[in-house]
Amino acid sequence: MKKLENFSWKMWHLYTLAAVTIFMIGGIWSFFFLKEASYVVKDRNYTYRGKGQRLTNYLMLDEEDTGLPIIALSFEKVDENWSSYGYAIGRHYLALQDSKLSQTDQNKKDPEEYFKIRYYQLGKEEGEGHLIDVLKLAQEKGYPTINGSMDPIMYSDGKDDYVGVNLADENYLFINLRTQEVSQKRPKETIQFGYSGIHRFASLAYYTADFYKEKEKIDISLPWIHYNKEKTSSYSSMDTSSSSKKKARDSKLLTLLKKYGFLVVLKENLTSSDRESLIRNLYSDASDLVWVVDSDITKSGETEYVHTEEELQEVIDEGKVKKDEE
Repeated sequence: MKKLENFSWKMWHLYTLAAVTIFMIGGIWSFFFLKEASYVVKDRNYTYRGKGQRLTNYLMLDEEDTGLPIIALSFEKVDENWSSYGYAIGRHYLALQDSKLSQTDQNKKDPEEYFKIRYYQLGKEEGEGHLIDVLKLAQEKGYPTINGSMDPIMYSDGKDDYVGVNLADENYLFINLRTQEVSQKRPKETIQFGYSGIHRFASLAYYTADFYKEKEKIDISLPWIHYNKEKTSSYSSMDTSSSSKKKARDSKLLTLLKKYGFLVVLKENLTSSDRESLIRNLYSDASDLVWVVDSDITKSGETEYVHTEEELQEVIDEGKVKKDEE
């Protein structure tokens, strides 16, 4: 006790204490830094899809207003490179892929991997939805992992919606979203919203007073229509006051697209008149509508411009279409 009572701090004591403190802090910091760095490097060996994605809002539009069945959707996470891959729309359900898959060893089980499908009753649910553990189902079938993805289209047996997941090569699982029953047999019907037949080979050109500015923000890849409000248009700073046509007020459909972010056209086998109706409802001042048919599938071998369904039928070479589909 007397030694402690007689103890007095020397300068070298302070230096020693400071050095020990620095080494301790450095050691702790290095430990957590290396641990985090190791996690980051390890995480780079995995591919994520749909991480944290949720359906946050929806609105089923009145078909009498547009002439087409359309639903407006909002999602929690949307970036500039958003793609409809990882999403599937059926007649009754919306499904999202939520997965973490290894990029290295793709032939053995990995406890870090997961592959889930989050799904919602279309026009009835939002938020967390329902989950199916597809990786677990695949492993019960003898597959150690999943080397594919969820199909961006759904299937039907004439009554229920099925989501398809490519496990490896040509091996699939088909899951009934109403009953959660699993099959490896493809349902008899493909639910294909959008165009079919010759309409898939023609594009619609049109003009609006604000066409170029809006075109950079709006992606129409039917059945999806996406408005990217975060994207800055290169035309935003242009002076449009000299334009012969002033920008029309946003239509009701365009206003909803900007509010929700997405529209999905829920009609199969769309025709040219359906597409024209959609554009006119989206842009109140749309004009000069013309269908552009690529030279690869025309009878003349040249790019054709037509205005009616009858003209479209006349210029397209169905033999070339069938050959392209094979």
